[in-house]
Amino acid sequence: MDTTWSNVQQPLAPQRDLLNGDDTVILGAGVIGLATAYQLALAHRETANATTRLHGRIIVVERAAHISPAASGQATGGLGDFGFASGVADLGALSYRLFQELALANGVKEFGFSESTIYRIIPEDFTGTPKPPDTWGPSPPSERPVSALPDWIKPRSNWSVQRIAGPSHASHLDPGQFCQFLYEECKKLGVEFVFNANATSIQAAPGARHFTSIQIEQQDGDSLNIPCRSLVIAAGPWSPHVFSTLFPHASSQLPMNSTASAGNHFRIRTPDWKPEDDEKGSQQVFFQSEVPGRQGLDITSFPGGELYVGGWGAAPEELPELAEDVRAQSGEIESMKKIVKGYLRVPEDEDLKIFAEGRCYRPLAMFRHPIVTKVDLELLGMDDSSQDMPRLSTQEDGVQDDRYSPGGLFLNTAHFDDGVTLSLGSGKIMSELLMGLPPSVDVSGLGLS
Repeated sequence: MDTTWSNVQQPLAPQRDLLNGDDTVILGAGVIGLATAYQLALAHRETANATTRLHGRIIVVERAAHISPAASGQATGGLGDFGFASGVADLGALSYRLFQELALANGVKEFGFSESTIYRIIPEDFTGTPKPPDTWGPSPPSERPVSALPDWIKPRSNWSVQRIAGPSHASHLDPGQFCQFLYEECKKLGVEFVFNANATSIQAAPGARHFTSIQIEQQDGDSLNIPCRSLVIAAGPWSPHVFSTLFPHASSQLPMNSTASAGNHFRIRTPDWKPEDDEKGSQQVFFQSEVPGRQGLDITSFPGGELYVGGWGAAPEELPELAEDVRAQSGEIESMKKIVKGYLRVPEDEDLKIFAEGRCYRPLAMFRHPIVTKVDLELLGMDDSSQDMPRLSTQEDGVQDDRYSPGGLFLNTAHFDDGVTLSLGSGKIMSELLMGLPPSVDVSGLGLS
């Protein structure tokens, strides 16, 4: 069954020309896709009375049955204005400022927002480079007594404790709650969602510099033809598959590697937690320099008496086709449990009470920086022999710089383990690119090289 979008949703306004409309389709309803839709919808609302140009629909397409089916809802939740590579630092600072403004406007309980203090532990006999490194924090690490550690830590006499970040540079939120918040706000702003759906092809009019529609296959077998001038791929580690499906003749593929970028995690109840403990904010402790072998490990407190145990790697596995098929690796979880129990104030005769566990594939680009860019359409392999993707002209209406012209293909992916932290900033920059505006911060180094 082939159904046009206007037949399955509210009919488009009669005065709108589908070929000239500004409909935007975002592929992926993780935190990056949600933040992009949210920031674009805000921008549409803010400019609605300042221009006679009609803003089109914003449609988010997600292959799973719900939002954030992968890493976005299971991340650590740490936020900060530090720890980024030089080419990402301005984007990180922008994103952190937007988080602080959002939390101030909506209250900390909306998504578990709190201030955060971060420590690292170095054993006396440690040789090598501590992790995180001295340069990671907003200022050099400062020595603290072992008593400064959170109450849920069982300290050891041979530990050196260092504070590497704290308020106002570090904050924390619950990623699952934050994604839900963005989803609800998007719906209020008129963003539409299509779940259980997969993009299969995209079309463009000859001579145009933008797309016209995108074909979506639903799980029940129905096919939707959705108007689409601008397409955003924000599918996390699945972005390369989406890209190659839609643009099989592109001159290059997305240079990403997810096979070895996954990590296991679990959540437990905080030993001897009391409600007043939440007044201290979130506390995170890095054990990388203490844990045997090359594994990483950090423990972060969430409001309500929860501890998130993460930073641990995973045995390499090929990325599955569906996010719902990603499972925690039981052997790695057992190894984590044995080590973590020695760090917590848990009685020897009690097991850790794990109430959630998982594994997250973090979208890692081979050149190790996020991809936040508009793509040159000539790279997509469009030629006159392609029925779906004819060659698009590089100039239209006298516009010389294609970077800041509306319409076309946009990428917002490869944030690795900074997806939540960079989400609001990446979403804002992407909204500006989609509207043909110069970005708030320089992202020229975040392209496909």
